Amino acid sequence: AYAAFFILVFGRLSVTMELARIASPAVRRRGSRCSAVVIITALVAALRMGVTFTVMPATAAGESSRRSAAFLATGFFTAAPGVARAEEATKTAESTQQYTVAETFTVNFPSGWPIVQKNKQGFFVQPDKKESSEILSAAGKVVRYKTLQEGNGDVKDLSVRTADKMSGGEGKVVGYKAITVAGIEAYEIEVKNSILHEKWLVSLVPKGNDFYFCNVVVRTTPERWDQRKEAFDQILASFAPMRA
Repeated sequence: AYAAFFILVFGRLSVTMELARIASPAVRRRGSRCSAVVIITALVAALRMGVTFTVMPATAAGESSRRSAAFLATGFFTAAPGVARAEEATKTAESTQQYTVAETFTVNFPSGWPIVQKNKQGFFVQPDKKESSEILSAAGKVVRYKTLQEGNGDVKDLSVRTADKMSGGEGKVVGYKAITVAGIEAYEIEVKNSILHEKWLVSLVPKGNDFYFCNVVVRTTPERWDQRKEAFDQILASFAPMRA
């Protein structure tokens, strides 16, 4: 039922999982684009492009301006990054298990949340098999660029592009911020539409002579977001780069 594939083309990294024959009735009722197959892309890092659910063409200037204007109403994440991450990482609502991803970073997931698909570049977690839209992911891959700005643009632009290309239809940006994790730049992005609510952490981790584009993505339905939010925030706060 699960098929995952990783694609690297001219510096573009795409991690895609196809969840076939398990789309929930609630998702299928929402329209043909979310019928029998729910396509969830864990990451797409592209030079001058962005991170979305599908390989994404460059956004037209007019569309980008329109989305950016609407974006101002969504607000920024306002918590001090270092303090907020420290507080989230120290919460102990339930036991966790630490995983090493692509030999580049570690991340903690609740112990009872099983990995349903994995390879050397990353894995997918599905906490509740009854909730087919609740798929989490972590992945990393060598890329050609040396800064997030070079490969993905700034956090604001990346957030808009991510929302524009969400699975199930165009979404909106809930919030975004650029942060520093262990001295390494990272972006946090939160987007949602009528079907999914997601939060992304992306970073470019140097290791030896290489740079790894890394991400952790948490997602569920809008109806379940508040229920999962605390656990999701702890997962993202546990992201820890490994440098040689």
